[in-house]
Amino acid sequence: MKEYSAGIVSTSFWYSEFRQYLQLIKLGMSEDTIREKAIAQNIFLASTPARSKRMIGALTNRVGSLDEDEKELFDELDIPNQKALNMIAIMNTNKLIREFMYEIYRNELILGDSVIEPHEYVAFFNKKQSESAEVAAWTDQTVHRMKGIIHTFLIDAGLVVEENGKDYIKRLQLNRRLRQLFINKGQQILVDSLTGEN
Repeated sequence: MKEYSAGIVSTSFWYSEFRQYLQLIKLGMSEDTIREKAIAQNIFLASTPARSKRMIGALTNRVGSLDEDEKELFDELDIPNQKALNMIAIMNTNKLIREFMYEIYRNELILGDSVIEPHEYVAFFNKKQSESAEVAAWTDQTVHRMKGIIHTFLIDAGLVVEENGKDYIKRLQLNRRLRQLFINKGQQILVDSLTGEN
């Protein structure tokens, strides 16, 4: 398995579909049944069969990265925290996005700067290219698309608002119970990434 993967550029944030997937699990459906329905009946309303397969693969991985109590808590969260949990599931399944959230997003929260400028995306990818042969081998187009997907995910998660070419951070009020779940499981890094703690 690759340490870093650019495959995420062919996915989306898929919050509504993520929520629907969790609801189907709560109704007692298995992953296999959800996969079958997604492909045969297009329950997630994908634009093409190929898109449906890509979507169900990503959603299965994201939901599968969460513990049972995180899944159970989802319905009790407000929409900003539901979107945050979706973002956490994405961070769980993509190392590059997880590192961006910790190294860039968290740092902006700590500094109180509250804005991620274009050059900060560039600096992050330059750093990763110097650290990883895999990232260094990506084409300029792939790097550009990865910057774009991180930017889009931040907006879709409600963690930034774009204005005049800059990403202005919206501070998340992380749900107290969700925050405690992560801390209890030794996942303070996720709390830090979203809130700037520590």
